[in-house]
Amino acid sequence: MSDIEDILKNASRARLIPTVAESRKEQRLVSILLATMSVVPPFAKHVLERFGVKMGKTSEFFCYTEVEFPSSDASGSGNGKERPDGVLLLSTRKTRWTALLEAKTDNSEVDQEQIHRYAKIARSYGIDAVITLSNQLAPLPTHVPYSIPKILKNRVNFFHISWISVLTEALLILMDEEEVDHEQAFILAEMARYFEHPKSGIKRFEQMNREWRPLIVGINTGQKFNKDSAEISNTVSSWHQEERDVCLLLSRRIGEKIHIRLSRKHQTDPALRLRESCDSLIASWELRSVFIVPNAASDIEVTANLERRTISCSMNLNAPEDRKRTSARVNWILRQLRNIDGDEVFFRAFWPGRGKPIQKKLSEAQTNPKCFNDGDRGVAPKSFEVIMVKHLAGRFTGAKTFIEDIETLVPEFYDRIGQRLQRWSPPAPPIDKRDPIQDTATAEEAETNNENKVLPLETGQPRDDIHKLGDSELPLTKEQ
Repeated sequence: MSDIEDILKNASRARLIPTVAESRKEQRLVSILLATMSVVPPFAKHVLERFGVKMGKTSEFFCYTEVEFPSSDASGSGNGKERPDGVLLLSTRKTRWTALLEAKTDNSEVDQEQIHRYAKIARSYGIDAVITLSNQLAPLPTHVPYSIPKILKNRVNFFHISWISVLTEALLILMDEEEVDHEQAFILAEMARYFEHPKSGIKRFEQMNREWRPLIVGINTGQKFNKDSAEISNTVSSWHQEERDVCLLLSRRIGEKIHIRLSRKHQTDPALRLRESCDSLIASWELRSVFIVPNAASDIEVTANLERRTISCSMNLNAPEDRKRTSARVNWILRQLRNIDGDEVFFRAFWPGRGKPIQKKLSEAQTNPKCFNDGDRGVAPKSFEVIMVKHLAGRFTGAKTFIEDIETLVPEFYDRIGQRLQRWSPPAPPIDKRDPIQDTATAEEAETNNENKVLPLETGQPRDDIHKLGDSELPLTKEQ
C-alpha cells in the first residue's frame, strides 16, 4: 500500500449534506461538489475530462475532504499539518490518478504560496495534480491564475477551474435528459440550486478592473500608456475573464458548449497570450474575442473599441459561388436577414483583392440591394459581414455597466442574427440522365451496322460486285 493510500485509509469521504458551519463556505461547497461527482458519474466524467483524465465504466472514483498531510513547518521541525480542501482518487485495473483540490469562494483569490506547499506534498506522495477552484475565470484549465516554479512542474500538473464553469457543466447535463437517470438528475439539480443561491459564495465576473475608468478617460485625453502598466495588463486580464464568462453565459442560454478560439501558441503559453494581447490593445485600443458556436454559420467576433466607446458583434460568411452577379449574392444573404430592423445593424461586402469593403446599414441594403453596385469592380463580392454595434457613451466607462452591456449584446446578437445565418455550400451535382457508356456503345453499333448493310439495287443500277459470285451463279444468256 502506498503512502497516499495510508493517508486516505482513515480520511472522511465527501458528504452530500455537510455538517460544517455555514460560515465555512469553501468546505461546504467542496463537500457537496465532490459528493455529487461521486454519485453522478456522467457529471464526474465531464469535469475530469477538463484535466485530460478519462473515466471509464469500470473506473472507481472516490472523493475525500479535509485530508491531513504531515509537512514541515517554518522551523523545519516536521510537526506541521497541511489540509487541502479535497482529494480525488480515480482508479482502474491498471492505473491510478490522484489530485489535491484547493477552493476559494466570494472574492478570495488562490494563495500562490499555499499552492506551492501543496505541490511539494504532491511530489512527495506521488500525487498527479493540484487543482484550484475559485471565482477567478480562466479560458483553459491549464491557464492557472498564479505562477509556478519550473522545479514544481516536474511530475505534477496544475489546473484551475471556476465555480461558475462547474455549475454550467451541471446545467448542460441536466438539459440532456438521456445522460443521467432520475435520481442522478435530482441530486445534480439540487447541487445546482445551491450553487446558484446568492449566499453560496459563487459569483460570476461582474465588473472590470479598478483601472478601467482611468484608462478610458486617459485614452480620450491623449494620455500615453505603457504596455507593462497596470492599466493595460489588468484590463487585458479582466477582459480574458469576461470573455470566459460570456462563453459560459452563451453555453447556458444555447444549451451547447461554447468555446473561445485561441491559437495553438496561446493555448500552451498563457503568459505569451497576455503579452501579445497587451501589444494589440496598445496598437488598436480594441479588445477582441472570438467564440465558437457549434454548427453556427461562422464564429462570433466581439470587439470593444475603447476610443469610440462601442461594443460590436459580427459574423462573416463567404458569398455563394454559384451566383455570378453582385445583386444575386447580396440578395442571398439579405433573405436570411428578413424582418431584422434597427439602425445598429450594418452589412459589409468584401471584394477580391485588397480593395476597401463597402459598408451600408442593413435597412439601406434591404431597401436598395443595388446600393453595392456602386463599388462594382467588374467582379462580385467574395464575402459578407453582418455587424451589430452599440454606442455606450458614459456607460462604457463604468466597470459594472460595461460588463452588463456586453452580456446583453452578445446573446441578443445571436438570437436576432447569428442563429438565422447559414453558410453557403456548393449544390449537389445533378445526375446526367444520359448514360455516356451506353450511348457510346449504341452509336458505335449503329455505325457498324450501317457499314455492313447491303443496300437493294435500284433499276438500271450496275452490279459492281457481280464478279465476286461463282460461275454457277452467273446469269444465263440466250445462247446458253
